[in-house]
Amino acid sequence: MSRSTRSVLAVVAVLVVAGLGYATWERFFSRAAQLAAIYEACLADIASGQAKAKAALPGADTPLREWSGALGRLIDELAGGMSNAACGALRESCRLDWDGELCRHARERYGA
Repeated sequence: MSRSTRSVLAVVAVLVVAGLGYATWERFFSRAAQLAAIYEACLADIASGQAKAKAALPGADTPLREWSGALGRLIDELAGGMSNAACGALRESCRLDWDGELCRHARERYGA
């Protein structure tokens, strides 16, 4: 292998490593990745609260089963709308003011 071929291969290797490093940074460590992680963790947090609320409803074998079903559907709809609105507002707030108090607390809570 000639010296120029080795030089070209070395340059290509360096470029590949640099490209992989950049892609890894963008996927896991960039601000956009951290915002996505905060948003997803917020949605999961609200979903777990939704599951706990539904688990506390009376069972199907009680006289309140019709009310229980209606309340379950209400919880699903409210939590769905609330999670998108609240988590979206949190994501937008962090996008606008990354070092602000709200975003700092969100990063602490959700580990981003």
